[in-house]
Amino acid sequence: MNRPLTAIILMLSASQAMATELRMLTSYDQTSAYTREVAQRYIERVEEASQGDLTIGLNGPDVVSPFEQLQPVSAGVFDLLYTHGAYHTNTTGVGAAMDAVFVGPDATHESGLWDYIDEHYNELGLKLIAIPPLGSSGFQYVLKDPIEGTPGLEGRRIRGSATYTSTTQGLGGTPVLMSGGDVYSSLDRGVIDGAAWGLNGVEDFGWDEVAGYFSKPTFGQTYTYLFMNLAAFNALDEEEQAVLLEQGRELENETAGILDELALQEWESLKEKGMQETHFQPDDAERLDALVNEGIWQLGIDKSPEAVGTMREIAEQNNMTATSE
Repeated sequence: MNRPLTAIILMLSASQAMATELRMLTSYDQTSAYTREVAQRYIERVEEASQGDLTIGLNGPDVVSPFEQLQPVSAGVFDLLYTHGAYHTNTTGVGAAMDAVFVGPDATHESGLWDYIDEHYNELGLKLIAIPPLGSSGFQYVLKDPIEGTPGLEGRRIRGSATYTSTTQGLGGTPVLMSGGDVYSSLDRGVIDGAAWGLNGVEDFGWDEVAGYFSKPTFGQTYTYLFMNLAAFNALDEEEQAVLLEQGRELENETAGILDELALQEWESLKEKGMQETHFQPDDAERLDALVNEGIWQLGIDKSPEAVGTMREIAEQNNMTATSE
């Protein structure tokens, strides 16, 4: 009577032993909208699609700073990385430059841009898994005080990553490089007067408690990345590789709509908590997209001239970015 039960237990143990366990770093707090709706969504998709043969453990920026995460994943200390390209511009400008490309996952693949970015990161020991857009529009400013006059950020110290530098400067502000996790205390202590950020996560961070306004119109577009250590990816069997890439492609196609809807819900909730919209004057509003896109291309070219120059050529040839005059 015990033999069949013993056999079943042994089979289950063997199955569990065969499961591949991967470790992921995320550049965003584990409770943030981006980790929750992109990284964790991807983890769930992979585990379901692989029927549990692939599992992924998640580690946040409290383990490794967002600005230092690329190296340990390239070195194989962690297997996967969910991040934004602006966090590793000291290594390459390619990741950040993608924020100058219009949102369209199919076009990114069909144009050859996705493969080009993949090949670039292969040289850094990384395999590109996905480039999920964070909505159909990208950015906003969260401010302690309303916008008055033009340029709208004149005299203000504004948190940002490298992505926002030219826009903040073009609007009269002073950029302050800072991770999202440090914004609350910095706003509270008056170290900064506002923060450039995406369209989701202000409520998660509690910034409504220390800032009274969010800016309109929104501007630009932004993407995050899923990378895997290249050697670890190559060590997987073809079926496991296919699961990771297929679920990455599916993720790319669904995140913009999900995060657009969440942004609308968040703005309504923030208003209920006392935050208000503050609007850039028409002269500033009209140049927001141009400021951010041209600034992002220039940031990328300054860091990686040849690679980002080729990216821009691909994007312009396929009508995926505003063409330079």
